[in-house]
Amino acid sequence: MGALAKWEEGFRAAVKTGRQGWTVGNNSGRMRLKIRAKDLRTDSANLPFPWTAEAVGDALLLINRLYPIWMKGEVSMKQAITEASGKSDNLASTVTKTWPQIIESFRISLQEGRNQILDMTYRDNYEPCLNEALRLLRSRTAPADGHVLLQRTLQRWKGKPSSRAACCLALRNLMDHAVSRHKMPAGWQISQTSIRELRGRPAEKKTKATLTDQEALDLIEAVGSRNEGWGNVLRLMVLYGLRPIELQYLAPRLTDQGDLGLWCSYRKISGPNRCDPRWLQPLPLRDSLGETVNWNLCQTLNAGLLELPAGRDGDFRKLNGRYVLNHLNRQPEWKQLKDKYEASGMWLRPYSFRDGYSVRAHRHGIETAQICRAMGHGLAAHSRAYESATDATTKDAFIRATANS
Repeated sequence: MGALAKWEEGFRAAVKTGRQGWTVGNNSGRMRLKIRAKDLRTDSANLPFPWTAEAVGDALLLINRLYPIWMKGEVSMKQAITEASGKSDNLASTVTKTWPQIIESFRISLQEGRNQILDMTYRDNYEPCLNEALRLLRSRTAPADGHVLLQRTLQRWKGKPSSRAACCLALRNLMDHAVSRHKMPAGWQISQTSIRELRGRPAEKKTKATLTDQEALDLIEAVGSRNEGWGNVLRLMVLYGLRPIELQYLAPRLTDQGDLGLWCSYRKISGPNRCDPRWLQPLPLRDSLGETVNWNLCQTLNAGLLELPAGRDGDFRKLNGRYVLNHLNRQPEWKQLKDKYEASGMWLRPYSFRDGYSVRAHRHGIETAQICRAMGHGLAAHSRAYESATDATTKDAFIRATANS
């Protein structure tokens, strides 16, 4: 007998873990499961898988399911395999799912169930981690439980605390789904203890940068001089405090009072919380002389005269945070602003325009509840995630207060 391949060694070790006397071998190109131990009855049967590395993940899934069935002592190994595979009459409704099927079921539950997350959210926040986990589960040395799976999956994001935290959440939720919905053994669940042990140090909290009105105006003028469409994108984001993705959901409409307003039909979904479509409220900037800058964007958009970036098909390009960030990162003025704020330990990003809107609203003395309604989020999210003041606005407020005393 020749030396075993690494995947064969790992497979056999995984089968033996926690199962006294259980072994697996190659039976004419098929997997054969054998049980031979002092206190157990001898038994064996072929598994419905070829003796290949690619089949290891699915084989371990089946072995995990048939183990408690056989250990009851009421059925043979062949019968246990049949029951665990969902082929017997009494378990006809329970069909063994492969890991790709379980992951697809999990995706459907996220996108069509309670949370109803967007395709982009799944692609960015779940798919990279789940694809890496699936690769490991189908590898020659597939993990045998949730703890080891998380440990090995996180290796891909070493030194990236934010990505590691997101992966912990995604894998924990996947394994909860696998156990509760697809009868996977409880050993696949990932405990909070495992997450605390494996996640590593949390990311250092970044101080968000908020542009001054004049900095925003200078940036918009520079970008707009090269590309008027992108200049208008920044004007819309700054004037209305938009999320980048909301650029796809804007429509001029008449309000109940008969005035022309800008309606945003985007629904922000965050777990069980939803923000309804809303009327947007413009909040103009002031230049260095204290003069209000008016762009009349809603009227121009309603007239069909607002130039915006076009896609390859000639229609308005569907923008999101990634497209906006990629374009800004190519602008020298944006790079200069990023360098300036990074030197002070601050983080500049497209959402900084939204933070700037919040700061201006608070500067004008608008009630927080009304600011939240205009921005499309709740009070808790506003206080947790958005800037309401900067050093400059705080200083001005105290100067005004003491001047009037």
